[in-house]
Amino acid sequence: MQAAAADLIHGHVTQAAGLLEQALRADPRHKMALTKQAELALFDKDPQRALALTDTVLAIEPHFAPAWHQRAAAFWSAGRQAEALQAARKAVDIQPPNPEFRLRLARFAAWTGHGADTRNALIPLLAAERHDPLNHAAALGMLGELAIAEGRFDDATPYLDQALALCPALDVTRMQRGMNRLRLGQFQAGWADYAAREAIPELRSGASPTRADQVWQGQPLTGKTVLVTDDQGHGDSIQFFRYLPLLRDRGAAHVTWQTFPPLVRLLSAAAPYATVVDALPDNARFDVQCESTSLPRWFETELDSIPAPREYLRPPAQLKSPRKHLTDRRLRVGLAWSGDARHARDHLRSIPADLFLTLADVPEISFHSLQYATRPADRPALNAHPAVTRDIQKATDFADTAALVAHLDLVIAVDTAIAHLAGALGKPVWIVLHAAPDWRWLTDRSDSPWYPTVRLFRVTPAEWLGGAGWGPVVNRVATALAAL
Repeated sequence: MQAAAADLIHGHVTQAAGLLEQALRADPRHKMALTKQAELALFDKDPQRALALTDTVLAIEPHFAPAWHQRAAAFWSAGRQAEALQAARKAVDIQPPNPEFRLRLARFAAWTGHGADTRNALIPLLAAERHDPLNHAAALGMLGELAIAEGRFDDATPYLDQALALCPALDVTRMQRGMNRLRLGQFQAGWADYAAREAIPELRSGASPTRADQVWQGQPLTGKTVLVTDDQGHGDSIQFFRYLPLLRDRGAAHVTWQTFPPLVRLLSAAAPYATVVDALPDNARFDVQCESTSLPRWFETELDSIPAPREYLRPPAQLKSPRKHLTDRRLRVGLAWSGDARHARDHLRSIPADLFLTLADVPEISFHSLQYATRPADRPALNAHPAVTRDIQKATDFADTAALVAHLDLVIAVDTAIAHLAGALGKPVWIVLHAAPDWRWLTDRSDSPWYPTVRLFRVTPAEWLGGAGWGPVVNRVATALAAL
């Protein structure tokens, strides 16, 4: 078990799986082996399998704390935050001294608005400076993360700095500090810290294999073939695609951009001088390789030097058609209220349709759903607004979606790929943000240096901590829409 656990810590998933299978062949009811298999399932982004495995363990031993600990992570990954918090509490109740259990409970409590629970979970770790300096540092970092979750971004800085001064190897804390520095506009220090994500195994499970002799870190590109790989979500891919012309300007002989299948047609249309693919031949080789999320760092992007053309994507030519006014002269507004439910903090960006679609009650406007996948819980609200058109359901990829967005006057969206798409197309887009939004939206401001056509509507920290939820900010959007 120790060897399998060590392999999981270092991201050696295949080796860990083999060791766990050996253990279970010897004892099919081995509680720790089954629990580690649940952890392995989470590496593979399969929370349902993880939940089933922990069900098996807890049927054998209902008070097996490691199973509750992994069950908490599985619930969180499945978007079931309340159950995740309950399971994390259960693990700590059964085994109070375990620092790993306490840190997970603290994190889940922080990001669900239970700051007091976070602080209580951390008390023993904060008092353990001498005999447990590693977990003491991790607890300080968690206080910084709590400050971020509560929208107190400046307050987070001393906690994160102190944690990393005590233990520089805390990669998750360093990544958190990087994102917070970026959020505060401290780009150079922020990019360097943000790169710590490259050392976190659970964030690297789907990383592309090495195809080049060198990793690009800003060195000259004259005459070089370059491979760029998208390593996060669709929205990130769209955001960082703006750097492709800069690689060409650096003298690259040719750039190949490896992205997700739904983006290939759209990105190819925007850059006919490059090769955009979703997969590469096994024997493909390049002079240099990098990930798209590293491009801002190596181009030394500052807040005032973000490459921000008003429009750098457009639908493929064969999808363009004249906008059809006919007799309907109303404003045309696209709506997108949720992102990928697998996102670790989806509850802090997706808005229930029954609330978001109250925007469709604003009169004299033609509304269009840009929600390609509608969650079962959201279908009744969408069905209650039959006037909201659903042409998006005919789309096969982002190129089709871009053609739909091109005919709109405005897009209103949560922080998801649709918001990035509308911004990259140069469309006016209003983005509704949580009190602790992603780093790219900075703090306090209502515009974005990444997309000139963006207007930001934010939940305030007081609304979030006071339990008001999304209601007040949706009302502000409705008021602005009625005025428009």
